[in-house]
Amino acid sequence: MNRSNKWARLFGLSALTVAISACQTVPTADTSPVVARPNIPLLPGENYELYGNNQVPSSLAAVRWQSFYTDPKLKALIQMGLDNNKDVKQTILAIQKAQAQYRITDSSDAPSVGINGGYTRTSQRGYDNGTDVFDVGLGLAAYELDFWGKVASLKDQALQNYLSTTAARDTAQVSLIANIAKSYVNLSYQQKQLELAVSTLQTREESLRITKARLDAGIDSKAPSLQAAASAETARIAALNAQSGVLKARNALKFLVGAPISDDMLPEPAVPAIASSQVLSAGLPSDLLRYRPDVLQAEYNLKAAGANIEVARAAYYPSISLTGNLGYSSNDLSDLFKSSSAGWSFGPSIKLPLFDAGQRDANYEVAQIERDQAVANYESAVENAFKEVNDVLADRATLDQRTQAEYRLQENYQGLFDISEARFKAQVDDYLAVLDAQRSLFSTQQSILNLEQERLNNQIELYQVLGGGANLGPVAVPTSKYRNLVNVFDNQTDKQKAVQAVESSRGPAIVTPEQAYAIEASQPVKVVKQKELTPVDINNNNNADAYISVVETSTHPAGSKVVETQEGVKVVEP
Repeated sequence: MNRSNKWARLFGLSALTVAISACQTVPTADTSPVVARPNIPLLPGENYELYGNNQVPSSLAAVRWQSFYTDPKLKALIQMGLDNNKDVKQTILAIQKAQAQYRITDSSDAPSVGINGGYTRTSQRGYDNGTDVFDVGLGLAAYELDFWGKVASLKDQALQNYLSTTAARDTAQVSLIANIAKSYVNLSYQQKQLELAVSTLQTREESLRITKARLDAGIDSKAPSLQAAASAETARIAALNAQSGVLKARNALKFLVGAPISDDMLPEPAVPAIASSQVLSAGLPSDLLRYRPDVLQAEYNLKAAGANIEVARAAYYPSISLTGNLGYSSNDLSDLFKSSSAGWSFGPSIKLPLFDAGQRDANYEVAQIERDQAVANYESAVENAFKEVNDVLADRATLDQRTQAEYRLQENYQGLFDISEARFKAQVDDYLAVLDAQRSLFSTQQSILNLEQERLNNQIELYQVLGGGANLGPVAVPTSKYRNLVNVFDNQTDKQKAVQAVESSRGPAIVTPEQAYAIEASQPVKVVKQKELTPVDINNNNNADAYISVVETSTHPAGSKVVETQEGVKVVEP
């Protein structure tokens, strides 16, 4: 048989395989846009509520944490935490794993060549002595030609998984920075609460000394002395609680930092400020979607799910692979490397499953459901981000007024205490009035410290919920190192590949409800039903306790309506 007839048969076999695959029901490529419709108001030109000078357009999330936080001790502790914290290390390892996984996927486009050698002994008939066969050579493993984009989709999926891990690292970093800052502030104000409690205890012990002296002198009854003793013990309990709070706050900060904390790195009691005093805005809703790493992570997961759909769709087409071998083969080891023993083989193999009991259909449906789940997760991430920002801004809206009211209340209770103490010494009132004024003044002073701590925490939380603290540098997007033989002559430059990789990292656009309804109305309607087949009487009581059923999926034209009837689900097509 001449060579032209061989190639004719090869192309005939390929054409026959493709023709058979064309007879199968291959899902149509889904080119419709991904619709994300979170339950948030997105009116044209809508902005968050701003604080301070609302003419400043800069978003707080656009400031690096090294510039946002100004306390040098806190900045040193944050850097120690980023270097030592186990959660951050885990995310860095996850990124390295995703990078390696991408390289593994990318290597699928490179032919795999290896050295092979072997020895076999065969017999054509059971009673002869058999024949020895020695062989050695270079072999080309089954190399898949990516005509249908399967390998390319796997690469895209690996890329999105890598980008998702980088966003997860940023999410962990944002959370860690905020938690360290909150723990730092908490330790600072626990120290101030301890100072306040100790100072109050000293004052009440002095009052106890005075009341005992008046009791011993016969001026007062025993009741004021007992009331003063109870007040002193209450202050002592508050001091002990504050001391415990300081120890726990220091332990929490040490755990987050992941290293011992020296005394010179501890904050001063009641630090007045830890962040920049520059007035910035909360930004636009688009800024939130840009800077929040958890929202970006949900975007990348959605893109990876979309790539997985294309992988499942490519399984409907034939798999065409190349195999080859170049080497020597001989019946005698001494003749193995003679020129007469040289040989080669090369050729494609085509594989197409004709019947798989619906496995490919099910895999494709699973991929679509996973994409829908990713859309729902993305919408949930967006909704949660907006809720967190609005909650922080809601707290901030009244925080200053509440703090000013507490300061005014402190002035009133201080004056009331002074008057009550003077009237008690003048024997006009009993000691109960002094005790009540003391308790009210101490409680108000504690509330002021709590509000001052809340003010600093509110700054930290606003920076956190806007995505502040994430890496603002450009993302190192890996690009493909290898090309499939099908695309080897596409003349795509490295810059074009990089642009394509960056473009593929972009998530879905959020549309208005009207646009979402219009897009959904143009999509085919998919109906999933469970068809009852056989009733099962589990308890042998002549009643059907369950049904053995199968799941059926059907697709109907756009505009179809699903109607619930007594007989089950009914679809009315337009």
